[in-house]
Parts: sequence; C-alpha cells; structure tokens
Amino acid sequence: MRYLIEREGRVRFAVPVREHHVELRLAPWHDDAQRLLSLTLQVDPVADLASHYDCFGNLVHRFALMGSHSQIATRLRAEVETLQTNPFKFDSLPPARERAWIADSLHQAPRLWDFVLHRSAFTPALRAFEQEIELPELESDSPLFAQVQSAMAWVHDLYQLDLDRQDPQPTLEGLLNARQGGAADLAHLLIAVVRGWGLPARYAIGYLDPGYFEPDEDEERDEPRPQVRHPWAEILIPGAGWRGFDPALGLLADETYVRVAVGRDATDVTVERSAYKGEAEGPGAQEVVLAVSRIA
Repeated sequence: MRYLIEREGRVRFAVPVREHHVELRLAPWHDDAQRLLSLTLQVDPVADLASHYDCFGNLVHRFALMGSHSQIATRLRAEVETLQTNPFKFDSLPPARERAWIADSLHQAPRLWDFVLHRSAFTPALRAFEQEIELPELESDSPLFAQVQSAMAWVHDLYQLDLDRQDPQPTLEGLLNARQGGAADLAHLLIAVVRGWGLPARYAIGYLDPGYFEPDEDEERDEPRPQVRHPWAEILIPGAGWRGFDPALGLLADETYVRVAVGRDATDVTVERSAYKGEAEGPGAQEVVLAVSRIA
C-alpha cells in the first residue's frame, strides 16, 4: 500500500521568544516493514535543517531559530510504501524454544533490555494492581504470539476507548480505575502486561489508513473524524521480530499502519521538543492538520 502523508503544524507563543532549538519526530521509518519513498520538511521562519537517528532508531530533524519570533510552522510531505501485508505470516517456533530465542536476542542486543526492564508512570509494574484486576498470565506451553493476542483482546474488551483523548493519562492507574482511556493508555497497559512476562515491548506511534477515520455504521456523525497520529504496542515475537498489536482497535498492525517513532513509552516519542529563551512560559495555541491518503 502506498500513502501520501501531509502534515502542517503551527505553534504560537504569547510573547516572542529567541534562541529556539527544536527537535521534530515526524518522519516515517524506512525498514523491512515500510519504505520511505520521499520526504520534504519545511520550517517557517526558515531555518537550516539537520537530522540524526536517536537511540531508538527514530529519524529526528533539528533546527535553531536565533532571532525573535512568536510562532513556528512546520510542513511535512512524505510518500510511504507499506509492506506488512500479513502480520500472521512468519516462521514460528515451538513454545519450548521461544524462551531461548528471547534470551539469545537479549544477549545479542543488550539494548533490548530497555524494552523489558523500563518502568514508568505510564508502564508501571502491575503487581501492585493484582488485587484489583485479574491480569493475564503467561503459559509455558502456549505460543507467545497467541498469548499476546489474547492479552490485547483482554485490554480491548475490558477497557473502553475514549476517541477524544489524544494524550495519555498522567498515570496508568487512571485507566485502571476509570476503565476508560485513550489509545495511548491501552497501548501502555498492553506493554506493561507483556513486560511483566519478561518480553521486550515498545510503544509505537504513527499514521493510519484514512479508512479508520470514516464514521462507523452505528455513529451518528456523517463526516469523517479528523485524522490524528495513532499509538500501538510492538512486541518482539520469536521467529517474527517486532509485531504491532493495537488494543485500541483490537487489530494487528498491517500495511494500513505507518510507523513514525518508537520508544519505551509516550515520553520517548514526543513530536516536538524545544528549548528557548524569552518570557513565554510555554507554547500557547497549537494547531495540527493531518491528511493521509492512498496513492493509486
């Protein structure tokens, strides 16, 4: 599947700022699951763009504005071809060998431990909540892929999705108490469950096929919902590598998902990070317009 991604963002400040240094995580990945065919990124006021890859493999663009300014506009245009047509297709291993595969992967790539041991307010150790909720347990004689699917279904069925919530709740406890949260909260819960099993799990965010934003048959609205970046969880599956699991939609990530950034939790994939001098206490009004369309 080929997609055209167009995104325009604008950040305004109540009073002008200066010596402004900005990092952006907007560009789709280029890997075995998708190919970045073209990318154009423009900044207003005009600035010299540089780029690097962060420790998680995300493409980061950076720039600096030394003069006084009261707003920044960014415009992204990218073409991507997604290749993950069938996330169920891989050379599976017998359950008895899967743990050895995970152990060997951690030995060969120690950075994977970041996705096993990391705990935060978003992805806490769930043992503290065992008396409040019955957590999915890992079974030694069942394939890990199927067990992660079951855990995803558990999250999807037990916790209601709040379509209006874009940012994660301050703590995962908010989701557990309210039984309702945004897509980011549900992804964090699945990650916390899987890390409790000792498996590498990471937080992913990206763009979805425009069809996901069309009204469902039981929705009263006639117009499509505004397109937004969407989060999901990625789990390291023996024999398959990283596979995406989306508890918000109850789906496995396939060619209709475009990965942009991954990290231990939502704090690692912030779209914009910046530091500046001036009297402004923080950005004021922020506007984002996202359009993802299929290319014939």
